[in-house]
Amino acid sequence: MSLKGLVFEGEDIRYKTGKHWVVLAKAVILFALALAVWSSGPALQGLVQFKVPEELEKFLPKIISAAVWLFRYIFFIILTLLALTRLFSFFTLRVGVTDKRLLCDDALFGTFSLDIGKVESVKCEPGLFGGLLGYGKVILTASSSQRLVLTNIRRPHALEQELFAAK
Repeated sequence: MSLKGLVFEGEDIRYKTGKHWVVLAKAVILFALALAVWSSGPALQGLVQFKVPEELEKFLPKIISAAVWLFRYIFFIILTLLALTRLFSFFTLRVGVTDKRLLCDDALFGTFSLDIGKVESVKCEPGLFGGLLGYGKVILTASSSQRLVLTNIRRPHALEQELFAAK
């Protein structure tokens, strides 16, 4: 669903944003790590080689081989799922500011609407690389002690300014 389907009659979207392209770079790095873990079988086997006592010589190498395979498989799955989650969030998260509300539309977590009059504070944290590349985290606190954290957002300072201008 797009943000236009969430807007009430008489409201106009003042500002739209989404995830920054750096989320794609993080997903690529996670995919690369997943492939490196998966292809590291012979290197890991070499790391865990040691002199085995004679009574354990029959079954210990098989146990070590299975443990290395299980380690590779689990970390490959975890890193791949993290990369796919980042990739999915890049293409599905939409954030918009109208005259009265902040709208968040995400395919994973659904839609979220926050009345701008109930927003007590807006904090923008770009971080070191975020300041250089133009992305960051926006933390909103509502009057009902509700806290909304939007991470890796494009131009977080512009979102903060639009929220204050709409107030």
